[in-house]
Amino acid sequence: MIVPSERELTIVVPAFNEERHVATTLAVVADAAARNLSDYEIIAVNDGSRDGTGALMDDAARSNPRIHVVHQPTNYGVGAAYLAGLEMARFNAITVVPGDNAFAAVTLDNVFQAVGTAPLVVSYRENMGVRTPLRRTLSVICTVLMRLVTGHAVRDAHSMFVFPVSLARTLKIQPGYGYHIESLGRLLVLCRHHVEVPAILNPHPDLNSGVMKPRVVFLLGTTMLRLMAWRIARLFGPRPDAVKQASTIATK
Repeated sequence: MIVPSERELTIVVPAFNEERHVATTLAVVADAAARNLSDYEIIAVNDGSRDGTGALMDDAARSNPRIHVVHQPTNYGVGAAYLAGLEMARFNAITVVPGDNAFAAVTLDNVFQAVGTAPLVVSYRENMGVRTPLRRTLSVICTVLMRLVTGHAVRDAHSMFVFPVSLARTLKIQPGYGYHIESLGRLLVLCRHHVEVPAILNPHPDLNSGVMKPRVVFLLGTTMLRLMAWRIARLFGPRPDAVKQASTIATK
C-alpha cells in the first residue's frame, strides 16, 4: 500500500552495450532521486553486454551504496531486467529508466515528485518530434489501443511509469519488450486512480534503438492481443480470488 507521504522508489536501469551512456544515466538518476525522494535504490542490470557497460555499473556502485548491479549472463531483454528488479525491490513503488539516457533530467524530477501521490504514475512525452516517424507511429498505435482496452484516456502508453510493487508482483507478465504495455494496461484497470506527468526526451533518443526490428514489433502486437484477451476475460468471465485480492490492494 502506497500512502501519499511515501517518497521511496526502486529504480531499475537496464542496459545492453551502453558504455557511452550508462555512467551518465546512473549519475542523472541518482541526482534526481536524491533531490526528490526520501529514499531510493537503483538496480542496474547489465543485460549481457559485450562492452564496458558492466564495469561502468560496478564503478558507479562503488561510489554510491544505493546502486546495486545485476550481471545477466546473456541478453535477456528489458522485460526480464524489469522482472529481476521487481523481485529484488525493497520499496513499494518501482520504475524503469533506460540506460541509454533517453529521458531528460526534468522528466525524472517530474516522475519522482509524483511518487506516492497515486498508486500508478504515467508520464507522457511532450517532444515526440525527436523520435523517428516509425517510433512515433508505433507509440500512437499503442496509446490508442491502450485507451480502447482499458477505458482510460491516457496521453501516452509508451513512456516512463511508476508501478505499485505489491500489485505488480501479482501479475503474470511476459518478460519481452512489451512488459510495460501489459503491466500498464492491467494496472490502469486494477488501480483506483493514477496521475499523469509530462516527460521530455533528450535529443536523438532512437540513435541506437533496436525497437523497430520486425521481431520486436511482432512481440508488441502479441502483447496487446494478450492484454485484450485478459480485459475481455475480466469483463465477462468469473473473477478468480487472486484478481479480487489484487483489486483490493489497488484501492487501498
